[in-house]
Amino acid sequence: MRSTEAVDRTRELFREHGTAIYRFAVALLRHSQDAEDVVQETFLKLLQHLEGGGDTANLRGWLFTVAANAARDRQRKRMRWTPWSSDHDRAVEPPPLADEDGRHRALRASLRHLPDRDRLLLALRAQGLSYRDIAEAAGVKESSVGQFLARAIERWTRAFEEERGVDHEVSFQRADSGRR
Repeated sequence: MRSTEAVDRTRELFREHGTAIYRFAVALLRHSQDAEDVVQETFLKLLQHLEGGGDTANLRGWLFTVAANAARDRQRKRMRWTPWSSDHDRAVEPPPLADEDGRHRALRASLRHLPDRDRLLLALRAQGLSYRDIAEAAGVKESSVGQFLARAIERWTRAFEEERGVDHEVSFQRADSGRR
C-alpha cells in the first residue's frame, strides 16, 4: 500500500476503533497515560503494517492483539523499573454513567479485583472478538478460551456480589429454588 493510502486507512481505522482500543488498554493497565501510549503504539504499528503490505483480512482483531501485547510489555516494564508507590495505585475514573442503584460502580470495582488475565479476556470479549482473536491476543489456546471466559465471568460475578454485599450462598440457593 502506498504511504498516503496507508496513512488514510490508519486514520479511518483510528476513528472507528481508537476509542475502543483506549478503553481496552485502560481496563488492562489502569493508567490513562499508559493507555494513551498503547493506543499510539498500536496505530503506529498499524501504519507500518499497512505500508509493508501486511494482511488486512481482520484488522480489528489485529489491533486488539497488538494492543494486548503492548499493554503486557508496558506492565512488565512498569513492574521491572518502577518502584511501588501508592501514587501508582490510582484508579482511572471512567466517565460518569447513569447509575441509580450503584450497579455500574460495583461492576467496575469488582472488575478491578480480578486477575490480569480475567480482565484481559473479559475486555476482549466485550469488544466482540471471536474466540480465535481472543486466543491470539491473550496468548492462550483457542480451545481453552471458553473455559477461561466462563471462569472469569464466575469470578467477576462473585466479586460483584461481594461488592454489592450479596451473600453468595444465598443467591445460589435462590437461583436453584427457582429452577424446580
